[in-house]
Amino acid sequence: MGKNFDSDIVETIGKLRSCEDVQKALQLVQQQLPDIIEIQKELALIEAPTFHEENKARRYAQLLTEAGLKDVKIDEHFNVWGRWPGVGQTGASVLLEGHLDTVFSFGDVKELKVDDEGRIHCPGICDDTRAIAANLSVLKAFKTLGIRPYHDIIFAATVCEEGLGAMLGMKTLLQGLEEQTKVLAAISIDGPSNNVFYANATGMVDWSVTFKGPGGHAWTASDMPSALHAACRAASIIADFKLPTSPKTIVTVSLIEGGQAIHGIAQQCTMKINARSNSQEELVKLNTQMIEAFEKGAELENSYKGTPGLIQVCYEKLLDIPAGSQNEDCRMIQATKAVTESLGIEPCLKPGGCTNTNMAIARKIPGVCLGRGGKEYGTHTLNEWFDPKGVEACEQKSILLLLTLAGLDDRIKALGETL
Repeated sequence: MGKNFDSDIVETIGKLRSCEDVQKALQLVQQQLPDIIEIQKELALIEAPTFHEENKARRYAQLLTEAGLKDVKIDEHFNVWGRWPGVGQTGASVLLEGHLDTVFSFGDVKELKVDDEGRIHCPGICDDTRAIAANLSVLKAFKTLGIRPYHDIIFAATVCEEGLGAMLGMKTLLQGLEEQTKVLAAISIDGPSNNVFYANATGMVDWSVTFKGPGGHAWTASDMPSALHAACRAASIIADFKLPTSPKTIVTVSLIEGGQAIHGIAQQCTMKINARSNSQEELVKLNTQMIEAFEKGAELENSYKGTPGLIQVCYEKLLDIPAGSQNEDCRMIQATKAVTESLGIEPCLKPGGCTNTNMAIARKIPGVCLGRGGKEYGTHTLNEWFDPKGVEACEQKSILLLLTLAGLDDRIKALGETL
């Protein structure tokens, strides 16, 4: 195990690895894999577009209850969560979650196939259905072996992680939990691979910007300003922004739609813009620059045509996800790396990442996002497939990290409050 880890982290993980109950749990999640994969298949076939997760939520709540989770709830947004009680009755907890929604629309998931090599083909089979199935396996192992933490563990499945959902589920879940428990740390399961994890949050803002003007005939009203030209002027300014590479910050004008006829001056033009940064400070600066560019685009077109005020611009944020960071040597990252190494896997901390972990970090809750494990292809496409070989490493990391942070009954001290 790495030499740069705090001694109590190394000691705690060593004790957990030596504990017979924990060893059995690490073996059991591997033995349970055939049954868990069948549950994963079932859940993948329950379509759950962002903002429409209720059917999947109800089935997952049933599965959690059957597995022995206490006080399983479905909130007003269709987040599902329940409590695995700790022996310490401390009122504190560690959160383990994955998200219910997928990027697909109703009707996209028509069938599920398993090929000759054991790969499972189905839209949404990986992202993030694999995660909620894996978390269920962890719960089942705890129940079967009677493993109790010192602090509570919250098992949850959240809504609205994808796209314009803007991680609403994780945001509202954490807000609700604040009234009931002190969340010491949050573990999200998302993304491929056994060794990669994320512990910093890439912030993201999506803008919709609309320019409007009087329009007119391309020939007879040629002195009129164009809403489309104004949008292009603004886009040109944005394209020339000098943005930092560290922290990585980007902006792209993703879509421009406007005009009503090839022989007409555009009355209206709308553009959609995506901006991201690993720094909240840089993201705020970039938002200010973009607003100035929107206004400047209208001003330049009006000035060029000598028509002050005819082109008007309005804009709104479609999505606003905060950026955040944790020191690379912080104890949450140390614990994650140490747990991964203890399983014979070389950990790889990736910079940035836009996952539910953003919402934990934004609330000053130590958080990491662990990969789902196995092999994946075509995530977010209709050709998505999942190969479950070796996938149990995901559950094994979750078990060890949960018990490192939440403790193992009265035998092994919890480190969650020391993060």
